[in-house]
Amino acid sequence: MSICIREVSEVYDYISIHSAGYAKTVRTEVLERFFISTMRFEKIGPLSFSKALHGAHIGVKGISANSDGSYAYYTLEGIEEVNLVEVILPAMMDEQLEHAITALAIAIADEFGWCIDEDHGLDT
Repeated sequence: MSICIREVSEVYDYISIHSAGYAKTVRTEVLERFFISTMRFEKIGPLSFSKALHGAHIGVKGISANSDGSYAYYTLEGIEEVNLVEVILPAMMDEQLEHAITALAIAIADEFGWCIDEDHGLDT
């Protein structure tokens, strides 16, 4: 008898920020420098960052997506360019945190000349 154990992927709410048509990429070292030096995030893994913001932890991931925004990966190690950033949202948000996350998403979009998905649920 064999036992099959499947990993259940984590489900989370996020804001998707990406280049138009997912066509423009940014080098991973540029993304890392922006999040660590400019935005003051802590690197917690390959292309994964975290920051405490108004009492909540906000996560950010850099991702390499195909032309329709789809992606599948087991690890972010070895990826050299990304065209998508996900801002992982906490389960509970108050108005102050929502405004701070909105400002964060806009700063990311402005830095790379990317766009925030229309279905983002932010206060804009």
